[in-house]
Amino acid sequence: MRVNGQKVRSILITSANKGEGKTFFCSNFALTCSQFQQKTLVIDTDFYSPKMSRENLATGAEGLSNVLIGDATLDEAVMPLNEYLDFLPVGVIPPNPLELIKTQGLEDLLKEALEKYEMVIFDCPPVNIFTDARVFASLCDLGILVVSSGKTTEDDILTAKNFLEKSEIKAIGTVLNNVKYNEKKYDYYGY
Repeated sequence: MRVNGQKVRSILITSANKGEGKTFFCSNFALTCSQFQQKTLVIDTDFYSPKMSRENLATGAEGLSNVLIGDATLDEAVMPLNEYLDFLPVGVIPPNPLELIKTQGLEDLLKEALEKYEMVIFDCPPVNIFTDARVFASLCDLGILVVSSGKTTEDDILTAKNFLEKSEIKAIGTVLNNVKYNEKKYDYYGY
């Protein structure tokens, strides 16, 4: 994958608000990358609702927070999911997650991860609700905004886009989620 001629290696996945399907999309996107035999690391960065850590039975396991404060190495905290896909859980929930990610070695963590993986994907909290996603966005090659059909408002999308642009992310894409398929509407052959 390329953006502006540059290979994309770090991707932030977020949404404007809660419940728009960002973790579902993130899990499937990471799995797809691994099926193309790209060594992929997916990182749960949602300290407020660590759904991906729960889904991978990693609640309370060492993870991102432990690596950032130096209690664990990246290699110690990563969980293999398949031959080409590893997962870094959120770790111990800190009292102030934003302070942790702004002051600890996030750039060093990403640099180390990019030495070991072809693709690093961050599952971030909603950008319109939490500032955390903007911090991660400043380090990533691409931001993907997951939009829920019929739920996410145009104002929410524009606000999220503005937050991501101000974070100086290199590129922004959008995924439209929860689209209801009407067979008759799209059956243009008439069979």
